[in-house]
Amino acid sequence: MTKYIQLLFVVILLFISGCNSSTTSSEATPTNVSSADSTVSPEVKSVPPSSSPPTELAAPTSTLSSASPSKMTPSVPQKIDSIIGEPLKDQSFQVNFENFGESEFITTKENVKGKNRPHLYFKSGESVAELKYELESPESFYTVSAVSFRDVSGDGKKDIIVIADYTTGFGYMGAIPISQLIIFKQTESGFNEDHSIEDKARSGVPYRILTVPDVMIGLKTDPKESIPNAWQRLHPGTYKLEGSGELGGSTLTIRRTSGDGLLFNLDAFYAANKEALKQGGVNVGTIDSAKATPSSGEMIFKDSNYELSFYMISSTDLYVRDNGQPYFGLNVYVNGIYTPK
Repeated sequence: MTKYIQLLFVVILLFISGCNSSTTSSEATPTNVSSADSTVSPEVKSVPPSSSPPTELAAPTSTLSSASPSKMTPSVPQKIDSIIGEPLKDQSFQVNFENFGESEFITTKENVKGKNRPHLYFKSGESVAELKYELESPESFYTVSAVSFRDVSGDGKKDIIVIADYTTGFGYMGAIPISQLIIFKQTESGFNEDHSIEDKARSGVPYRILTVPDVMIGLKTDPKESIPNAWQRLHPGTYKLEGSGELGGSTLTIRRTSGDGLLFNLDAFYAANKEALKQGGVNVGTIDSAKATPSSGEMIFKDSNYELSFYMISSTDLYVRDNGQPYFGLNVYVNGIYTPK
């Protein structure tokens, strides 16, 4: 009987030991699975290598992209300590913008190594934004010749037109200004320089020097018709060579002009001194009832080896230049800018 009781006691002990071992194994398994799941995301496992990355992986790229400035980033008014340069009162204006109400446009000039660099600012309340743009000729001397506020984008809101003239000093027209057209489009958050509108206006008029009316005409003109239309708009009449005086000068008479040609007379003279002028010792140069024909953007008169070219430098002024072949009297000079008399 005692042996049976001892045997039963051993069986009970073995049974209890087996239960404890089974319980420990079942608790370890969930811990291992949980650790593996926290290391490898189920979404990542399910995305093939050729698929687009999940949103959370793409976010850093979009953040970097949005932080990088672009040419189309609006100039948004914000508080700044000061503006750069000396304010130009004749090119600064109070204006009511549709998106910003009563505002101020400020033009300044900064002297950089002896040359003027224009700065443009938009002020709304106590906040100011500098309107950014790039100079076409950074080494040149600039002046702001015109500022206007007109809807050039067709959205019913006033945009900003700025014309800044510069001279390069290079070539035979180096002293004649070139207009850089700068247009800022009004947006909900500020102003963007709009190169597409600038290019359209520029391609619609062939002038070297622009005015605001020229810009508006250019925006409405087919680039293919730009040059012939400009010649048609040139007024017939008398034009005087700049610098003409008592002892020398030149007068151009435009009789008729069109996209097909220019009918003109030219009368020039030179006298060595007043005494020679009194005694009739005058050298002359005359072209009567001649026609210049189109060649690219200019009109050219030809007579044997002699050529005389006419360029439209603005809607009112011409630049005339010959090819240097002898044609007139000694020291008779016809090259230069001709303006309406």
